[in-house]
Amino acid sequence: MSRKRNDLAARSVRITELYGKDLRWTNAERGLRLTPEAVARLTSEGYTMATVRTGIWRTRRVSLLRLEQKQH
Repeated sequence: MSRKRNDLAARSVRITELYGKDLRWTNAERGLRLTPEAVARLTSEGYTMATVRTGIWRTRRVSLLRLEQKQH
């Protein structure tokens, strides 16, 4: 079965920036991936949005809160 092209959780894409704690964008820790465990940890730390790298030249902003709701 093929996966959907825009199913971010299936691909475990890399997080480059985070938004939340200080109401500004900050760089994410090196090598951080968009996994269910990482989403749960980041939302508990107060982050709400993330910029993820979806390709060599592409990035996308996603809501960590919505991803966490989908997991439950």
